[in-house]
Amino acid sequence: MESSQRPWSPPQIQRTKETRNWKPWVIGFVGLCLVLLLGFWAFAKTITLDIDGRKTTYVTFRTTVGDFLIHSKLGIHSEDYVFPGRNSLLRNGITIAVRRSEAVTLTVDGRKFSFRTLSLLVGDAVNEANSKYSLGLKASDEVEPGRNTVVHADTIVSVERSVPVKLIIGGKETQIETAPKSVRQVLSKQNITVGANDLVTPGLDELVTANASIKVIRVAEKLVTQQNELPYQIVTKSGDFPVGLPDRVLTKGVSGLEQKTIKITYQDGVEVKRETINQSIVHKPVNQVIARGAQTSVSRGGQVVNFKRAILVTATGYYQPGGITSVGSGVRRGVVAVDPGVIKYYSHIWIDGYGWGTALDTGSAIQGNRIDLYFESEAEAIAWGVRKVMVYIL
Repeated sequence: MESSQRPWSPPQIQRTKETRNWKPWVIGFVGLCLVLLLGFWAFAKTITLDIDGRKTTYVTFRTTVGDFLIHSKLGIHSEDYVFPGRNSLLRNGITIAVRRSEAVTLTVDGRKFSFRTLSLLVGDAVNEANSKYSLGLKASDEVEPGRNTVVHADTIVSVERSVPVKLIIGGKETQIETAPKSVRQVLSKQNITVGANDLVTPGLDELVTANASIKVIRVAEKLVTQQNELPYQIVTKSGDFPVGLPDRVLTKGVSGLEQKTIKITYQDGVEVKRETINQSIVHKPVNQVIARGAQTSVSRGGQVVNFKRAILVTATGYYQPGGITSVGSGVRRGVVAVDPGVIKYYSHIWIDGYGWGTALDTGSAIQGNRIDLYFESEAEAIAWGVRKVMVYIL
């Protein structure tokens, strides 16, 4: 059986004159977009920005490097290093290198100066600020942290101005410029080592002021070994022989030896003190023992001769009839010619082998322990001749 319904079909849109008018608008819009797109690609530039080694790519319509950096809002500072320069024209594919400056705060004389720098070291940054702000800083001024410290973000630097100071080290004088630190710090900075015994004025912990003088006296100590002879003592004993004769050595003396350790102190090379710190006897001295004549009497010819002293002389016999002695007496037996410096005039003496005599004469040849004995005859004088005899002086 056939259905009374018709099969379904899409509705027919009636194309009117109004629906056909939008096509040009669409075509125009698409064309404009194409023109704008072509214009964008014609004037846009693709560049690479290298900031401290980190690279980023950008598309920009800016014409100069500086214009791009200003509008990039990347926080590029005027002190930052830019290459090529800020006035350089941008071109497609260009790479812009930027090295950021670091912020530094410098304190001098209680005043603070804030600036940015490309300097890598604190010392260079300080020199830069010195020129920029006319601070009149010197190379001897104290910089903290040190001049060779690497600058980092927000570095804080302080400068303490140096003052003139006189150094007297080991007697040598020099003039320096240094920050007013302690004596210890000043010497350390000048690479001056202070020995344990050195004398420092003022004290190491004293503060150095302008035009001060620091004196270091170099103190050195030296140990020396010294040997000294110890003299022997002479011990006298009574001898069984006449007084006046030479002493007789019974025991020969021997010197001893002493050893000392001496500490010598020098200040700036000049000896100022000697101190014996050790002393010992290497060997003791041996006393010399002598016998000294003690006899004052002898028995001669059955009689006792008491005397004050005895001497051994060389006696010569002589004969001179009618002669007159040097004291004006006539010659006779018993007249003895002597050296008055040895036997005084008018001394009574006993001469062994001759007998009694008196010192009444002298002569040019009679010197020292020499005497002449007068005899009554030439034969006696010749018989006596010259001999050594003992003479006892009363």
